[in-house]
Amino acid sequence: MKLLNVDLNKGQVIAKEFDEDLRKKYIGGWGIGVKILWDELKVNVNPLGPENIMVVSIGPFTRAGAIGSGSVFYEFKSPLTGLWGESRSGGEFGSMLGRTEFDAVVIKGKASKPVYLFIKNGDAEIRDATELWGKTVYETTRLLTKGRKDISVACIGPAGENKVLFAAIMNDYGRAAGRCGGGAIMGAKNLKAIAVTTGNVEAKIADQEHFKQTMKGFATRAQMLGAVAGLGRDGTLGLNVRGLYPIGALPARNFKTSYQGDVNKVNEKALAKYLLKRTSCHSCVLGGGRYSEVKEGKYKTEPGDGPEYEAADMLGPNCMVDDMEAIIHANYLCNTLGLDVISTGSVIAFAMEAFEKGYLTKKDTQGLELKWGNPDVVMKLIKLIANQEGIGKILAQGVRKAATEITKRNPNLIPANDFALHVKGLEVPAHDPRIDSKSFAIQYAITPRGACHIHPNSPAGWDTPGMDSGLKDYGLPPSPKIRLQELEVGRGKAYRLFALHGELTGILGTCTFYNMLLTPALMAQIYSLITGEHISGGELLKVAERVWNLKRCFNVREGANRKDDTLPKRLLEQIAGGLSSGAAIEHFEAMIDEVYEAFEWDKETGKPNIKKIKELGLEEVLKEL
Repeated sequence: MKLLNVDLNKGQVIAKEFDEDLRKKYIGGWGIGVKILWDELKVNVNPLGPENIMVVSIGPFTRAGAIGSGSVFYEFKSPLTGLWGESRSGGEFGSMLGRTEFDAVVIKGKASKPVYLFIKNGDAEIRDATELWGKTVYETTRLLTKGRKDISVACIGPAGENKVLFAAIMNDYGRAAGRCGGGAIMGAKNLKAIAVTTGNVEAKIADQEHFKQTMKGFATRAQMLGAVAGLGRDGTLGLNVRGLYPIGALPARNFKTSYQGDVNKVNEKALAKYLLKRTSCHSCVLGGGRYSEVKEGKYKTEPGDGPEYEAADMLGPNCMVDDMEAIIHANYLCNTLGLDVISTGSVIAFAMEAFEKGYLTKKDTQGLELKWGNPDVVMKLIKLIANQEGIGKILAQGVRKAATEITKRNPNLIPANDFALHVKGLEVPAHDPRIDSKSFAIQYAITPRGACHIHPNSPAGWDTPGMDSGLKDYGLPPSPKIRLQELEVGRGKAYRLFALHGELTGILGTCTFYNMLLTPALMAQIYSLITGEHISGGELLKVAERVWNLKRCFNVREGANRKDDTLPKRLLEQIAGGLSSGAAIEHFEAMIDEVYEAFEWDKETGKPNIKKIKELGLEEVLKEL
């Protein structure tokens, strides 16, 4: 395993081998990233300072070209949360990096002027990016690829350059590593882009013949399984809206209510009119991505990726917008300006509610009326946020800091954080734990990076009988007979296994959409075929537990504790309207106790206990905790 160390202060790139014993202990992806950051990142550094480190990594499945493994991972200290930050993107970039000699790129320091990194095979160089600075994601990608398909670019747009705290890293135009503010870190480092060209480094697969046979059979099963195959047919928008709208779980009005409008305005049928094609990440057989265009009119939009479900709801119903052309255009603006669509939609909905309640006035917004359901306001705010102009300066800090700022301006009103939807500073995605799955309440609260529906996994699968991902062999309790029952159903034990299973996807380099079929046993089989090293599913889950707990220790070292494992006030209240009106989380703290017990974390402090740390071979963390 080889690392590329990039020192932007000195303008140097140096390749080095990763310790073989550590490679076996952490494997790849997030595993490599968390080990490097734990060892090399000092405590309490400014996330936007040159001392912060960014690791760009892939897993062994990605290097081997396994089905569903077109992933690249970014790890860093998040400027949005001040804690562990990670983000994933699909597309072609991860596979291109996998065809070089490097399994991870470790980026330190800050360049004295705008630069980009160019990687080919076992070589890399830092190049001048002065002429790229100020360009959008689309413009930057076009200039660096020059129309060539053998170059993949991960870059930032104006939002990253302006250090918006939820700026995204975008690759292949519309593929986003959106969460946690990695784009702001690149902007702070004066790193405009990373370009990778197709290398000639062949993947070393121990048993090539059986690997190919296994992949062929896996691809066939993935295409036949209804729930998985439906992703290609309907996309994330269709699958989620069809499942969530009938039960009142489609968030609206900043999560105050569930969507009650015409669902046919915001579902896959509405998108079909503008859909050009389905798209796939490298090595994907599902085709779950959407590629759309608005050819004319007020929201004319050039062809581009999406919108996927999260963008469609957060920039649509959550802001009370039901115009699909407007949603497509808002998604495009976020992509080319380099913004996380989830955080952007959340902060805009927050601003609309703040305006409605009198926290913000036209004086604060330079005359702009932040009215619910006005798509023009959404477009305007996206641009103001990306450029850190006007009210956009406040919103660009994310809902947690924005809520603090406008509360200071309005001391006579209740704290605005009461309607700021975030956990640890990371904005809540478009899945309401009060009615979608109570396991989301656990995941939002305890995951290292903050509120997330997909990292490390989608825990809602356990609520549906038959979707056990092969985890019954490792002690997964039966699905609850009453879907939303919170206690006495083994929810804590179930979440632990789903979390560790999901953590494996980020270690090995696969996409969570394949998790129904990629059981730990199958993961172990594939890993053994690639490496020639025998390992069991249980041993892989132990690696995942090591990585998961080291992330937890990273946050503890930064000062996090149990009080940070909570939910925003709104999600602890009843849903105020729609089909799910009155739905609530009734035993939140008891569920957290249950999952702490399953993970063997101290119920008072949230720290992993000493016995667990030693069991996982993490003795080096004890002196710092």
